[in-house]
Amino acid sequence: MYNFEHLRYIILNTMDEPILQCELHCNDPILHYELHCKGCGSPMLLPAGKIVWLFADPDVQPNRSHAIAAVCRLCKSVDTYFFERNYPGHNPRDLVIFADPIRDTMDGPMLGCGAEGCNALVPLFAQWSPGATTEERKADVETWRWGRLQCPAGHSIAKPDWGLS
Repeated sequence: MYNFEHLRYIILNTMDEPILQCELHCNDPILHYELHCKGCGSPMLLPAGKIVWLFADPDVQPNRSHAIAAVCRLCKSVDTYFFERNYPGHNPRDLVIFADPIRDTMDGPMLGCGAEGCNALVPLFAQWSPGATTEERKADVETWRWGRLQCPAGHSIAKPDWGLS
């Protein structure tokens, strides 16, 4: 059972003042987190609904820092992004906005920290054009740059040994 008050807290308190905007031509806008790539600064729109449920129950959160891993579609870097405003790694440029969903978003595997005694998990998110085939997605995964991914405690997370099915 999800704690909806906690979901509300996550949406309203993990980003700087939410900006709720929509162009007049939007038909079905949904709530997104707009993160900015740490490698190239490009904005990444991730559907909030795919993220907030992971942190809905405080007793089973993957990590206490409201952190995820996301892949930039442009520069292919895989980095950790923090939603908690008071966390040192949070980017104040990141926003909550309404927008049309324009990409297929993979709410992928939980990436585990390899450091002894650290049990933090970081959920991975990636996006593709809706028409991308499985073969195209697999080829894209091979171009991802994994060098800077860390758990909330600052330990490096290595490239996982998994394939896209």
